[in-house]
Amino acid sequence: MHNEIQKTTKIIDEFMALFIKKGCNEIDMKLKKEIETTKIFLVVHDTNLSNNEINNLNELLNIQRQYEVEEYYWELMGETSNEDELFLIGSMIDKAVIEKKKNNLYIEITRKIK
Repeated sequence: MHNEIQKTTKIIDEFMALFIKKGCNEIDMKLKKEIETTKIFLVVHDTNLSNNEINNLNELLNIQRQYEVEEYYWELMGETSNEDELFLIGSMIDKAVIEKKKNNLYIEITRKIK
């Protein structure tokens, strides 16, 4: 259970760092823990991310979850490049829904608890 908490907080930290580095100034985050899943909801207000960047984010986050990668590498989050971090997050989650409405970016991350 302790590792599950650490993994969730690292995922949140990575998203926050990514969007702050990209110049986003207002980010809302909501966490919903359920019995079998953890959901993270992010709203990035007035995002300056291009459609290309959003599509790349969507592709990297929606790879198939890879438990082996997660177990060996989750502790290294924060020590590599942005794209490597996004690949690692994608390996640790089950689903990402990304939608841009007006200038806001809405992200819903679902992570099933083993």
